[in-house]
Amino acid sequence: TSRLERPPRPPRRRRAPGPEDASAQPAHLAAAGHFRAHLPGSWPSVHAMTTIVCAISGQPPEEPVFAPKTGHVYEKRLITKNVESAGKCPVTKEELTQDDLVDMKANKAVRPRPASATSIPGILTLFQSEWDALMTETYELKTNLDTTRKQLSHALYQHDAACRVIARLLRERDASRAQVGQLQEQLANSRPIPEGAAANDEEAEIGLTPEILQRMTECMKALSKTRKKREFPDLAPVTDVKRLSSTSSHPTHQSTAPGILCVDRHKTDDSRIVTGGVDCQVIVFDAQKEKLAQKLLGHTKKVTAVVMHPQREAILSASQDATARVWVGSADDWRSPYTCAHQVRKHRGEVSDLSLHPLGDYFSTASLDKSWALHDLNVGRVIRHVQDLGSGYGCMKFHPDGLILAGGCEDKTINVWDINQQKVVASLTGHEGEVESVAFSENGYYLASGSRDGV
Repeated sequence: TSRLERPPRPPRRRRAPGPEDASAQPAHLAAAGHFRAHLPGSWPSVHAMTTIVCAISGQPPEEPVFAPKTGHVYEKRLITKNVESAGKCPVTKEELTQDDLVDMKANKAVRPRPASATSIPGILTLFQSEWDALMTETYELKTNLDTTRKQLSHALYQHDAACRVIARLLRERDASRAQVGQLQEQLANSRPIPEGAAANDEEAEIGLTPEILQRMTECMKALSKTRKKREFPDLAPVTDVKRLSSTSSHPTHQSTAPGILCVDRHKTDDSRIVTGGVDCQVIVFDAQKEKLAQKLLGHTKKVTAVVMHPQREAILSASQDATARVWVGSADDWRSPYTCAHQVRKHRGEVSDLSLHPLGDYFSTASLDKSWALHDLNVGRVIRHVQDLGSGYGCMKFHPDGLILAGGCEDKTINVWDINQQKVVASLTGHEGEVESVAFSENGYYLASGSRDGV
């Protein structure tokens, strides 16, 4: 049996590439220039890309310029320096001017890529270098940010401290201006002292005239009759007093000199409160609105005692500056500004206490200079000044009837004075320290005293 044999395949003829082959290539390869059409018998080759470099530095220029005379491309800043200094091309030594240079269009948003970036290892190395530079720059930025934050914090602290100092200085300036204004007003309203009156203080006293004693006696009789039968239905029981607690706190005086040394309230209006402090100020406080109503300036040392007049818009104050002042306000509005109507300069030492007579027209002052005095509230003049006593007085109060004065002394005793005779009618002992406070009961039967001995 004969075996069937396949006929031999004719040889395949190679077709010359035509334009249709180039169009059949993938779009991204054709656009990238990886292939091109060749004549018959030629082999395809990779298209060589050339990069324009500077004829001076050999690096791709960032701002390329072209010189038609030389036919070279230069970095603009390099050729400009050479032209300005030598006037020649450093490569061909031909004469060049600025007008011979022609700017070439370049995309400044894309920096020229070095030859090392044409391969994958070169690109990785370039990425690593850029990453290291980025991390270094980030670290420097964070360091600068931290330093700037610290500087800003320090500057804000200094600004806040400066604002506080400026605010304090402004308050002190305003207080000084107010004090100067009050002193000017007092100086304008003051009356000149007749010649010879200052030579002897005793001659300036009015004295306890029969008319004054008669008024005090009539007041005593009228008060003593009603006082014995007087009842207090609204008096708080002891159990309620034990449950008293603080409802609010108000730092009305200056924080630079804290401390309140005396306080008083109005007899009929509980919203009116007056305080005297270490800062030499007398403060009128509105308890209903819980805010400062008035600030009375004039004393130069600590305010030791304050008294609010029950019938008039008047406030009495005493100070360690050896003076006592009478402040008068408007009868229409007690919150209106007060002015210093009278100033008592009779004492030579600290004025330790004040007391208002039940008549409301007279008040007493006690001093550590071993004296006490009785004054006329209406004219601000001294009625009687009792001096050269055995001890200084730390406190002194009127009896509710108005004809007796009780004063606590530095010699640990309490002296009871008769206003009519102006002499001590009783001397109470028992304390072992200076007596700093005394108070009569409302009916006048009892006298309470407090001393530095804790009793």
